[in-house]
Amino acid sequence: MKFMKFVFVLLLFSTTFCIAQDIEPSADLLYESFTIAYDELSAEKLANLYTNNAEVLNLYDRSKPNSMKGQIEVKSYYNDFFQSIKINNQELLLTFKIIDRKKNGGNILDNGFYRLEIITPNKPSDISFGKFSTVLELQNGAWKFKTDATTNCDFIEYENAVSKTIPEREELLYSPFYENFLGSYLTTENQLIVIGCSQIKLYAYYEDTNEYRGLSKVNATTWTKGRTIKSNEALQTFKFHQNKIEIFENDKLVTTASKQQFYTNENITYKNTNGIKLAGTMFVPKNPNGKAIVLVHGSGQQDRNGYASIIRLLADNFAREGITVLTYDKQGVGQSEGNSNYESFADLADDAVSGIDFLKTRKDLNLLKIGLGGSSQAGWIIAKAIEQNHEKIDFALTIGAAGSGITVIEQNLYNTAISMKCAGIYSKTQIDNSITQQRYFFDYLIDQTHAKKLDDYTKKIAKDTLIRDWLFPISSQVDLKNRNQWFTALEVNLNPLPIWKNYNKPVLMLFGEFDDSTPAKEVKLRVDNLKNENIKTVLLENGQHIGLETYSVCKNDFSDLSKFNKDFFNTIKIWLKKL
Repeated sequence: MKFMKFVFVLLLFSTTFCIAQDIEPSADLLYESFTIAYDELSAEKLANLYTNNAEVLNLYDRSKPNSMKGQIEVKSYYNDFFQSIKINNQELLLTFKIIDRKKNGGNILDNGFYRLEIITPNKPSDISFGKFSTVLELQNGAWKFKTDATTNCDFIEYENAVSKTIPEREELLYSPFYENFLGSYLTTENQLIVIGCSQIKLYAYYEDTNEYRGLSKVNATTWTKGRTIKSNEALQTFKFHQNKIEIFENDKLVTTASKQQFYTNENITYKNTNGIKLAGTMFVPKNPNGKAIVLVHGSGQQDRNGYASIIRLLADNFAREGITVLTYDKQGVGQSEGNSNYESFADLADDAVSGIDFLKTRKDLNLLKIGLGGSSQAGWIIAKAIEQNHEKIDFALTIGAAGSGITVIEQNLYNTAISMKCAGIYSKTQIDNSITQQRYFFDYLIDQTHAKKLDDYTKKIAKDTLIRDWLFPISSQVDLKNRNQWFTALEVNLNPLPIWKNYNKPVLMLFGEFDDSTPAKEVKLRVDNLKNENIKTVLLENGQHIGLETYSVCKNDFSDLSKFNKDFFNTIKIWLKKL
């Protein structure tokens, strides 16, 4: 869709800016109202934000300039635009950045940028960027647009505009730009730094020390590093250039890191058995060893890089060891079609196994063994994949996965108990009440004759406002026929142990001693009791859910953590070499 022609239209744009001063902050309400009109697809509300004789001008490249005058023409224009959005069942997500604001008599002159995302069900979003100039006039105590114009800009211009967004929101990284930063870099001191990313930030992993840091964005090419994974400190500054990073401390250049080509990346697409198109990245090693792995996500809306970039980091490590890796965006995330919110474990497993099928079509890769690996919820998904397609999966790797040995129900009850205990504000009675209510909820999901037990107990304890957020819905609030919640989409009582017991190919299961999401020691014991010689279980001392280092089950927040467990990557790599 060429939606540059559809975006809102404002006046001529200046190319020199200063940061917007705190002049008439009430004028920001006008822009907030504009985004609300976009949310609601209301041409009438939007037209009312203009003066009666407002002048607007569209100056986009490769588009014939057009202008409008007055509320009637504005309303007519947006009626047509919003109607096209409604017909396609789409949504609009609009964000402003005001970078320069001046008062001129009774008017306000604004310059800024915008980001417009068009969200289409079961399809990747379309995103465009533009810049605007406006003149605001005060009428009856409210600011309105008197004149405005827009033209297009590129992502860099928008991203480098250092200003709060209107409305304030955390925006996803624009992957067509940031994926160029990802990969392995070697410093002048021969230290290897791997740059990964989640959907919202970049990460840096130092292989020599196992240090791991989330980076904080200053602008598109400048990011800072703190003392822990999640930190507002700026102990170092990373300046990204083409295939190079300059690292500064106190404005002094301390080292330069050059990008290495241990593997090549290939953006790929493949379809699952239902014909839904999934998009991903293939890591092809320079020196392949004939092995390949498809990396599977944990819970939530994750792209091909995974939660806190764990998938990307594993992919980089494996590819440097000669293993071909396939990572993919979950359905409805990134460039993948579909909607993972409605997927069962069987559906999620099909997405992963279809990745194996895709790799098998690539005869040029000369693959001999293909397996599945992943962390957290991936345990259940991989187990389900083995149950459905045992013969296709040559090996399996799970990390911090409750799905190695217990049900979703057991995992959720454990996680709630640990989280409440670590919060330090709940009594034993409050924790027990919350756990009991959740257990009754799961009883109801499995057998609806338990509805009264759930509802009566919930009513009894819900008077305690402190625990209200921990309570699950009552029976009347759950639509069991609609798979729009994780507890109706997933098999909450799936017992993976029989599947693992009968799997006759190599498996490595890693657990962290202080995992706050998975009862690691209990799950490991259950798996060990299967007496399946193909399965190797490892308990990482001082490890947490995804392999980071911690010293307490209550110290799992990223603001407390700073590195990976010293044995995490080596344990996996040694095992993979023996396959």
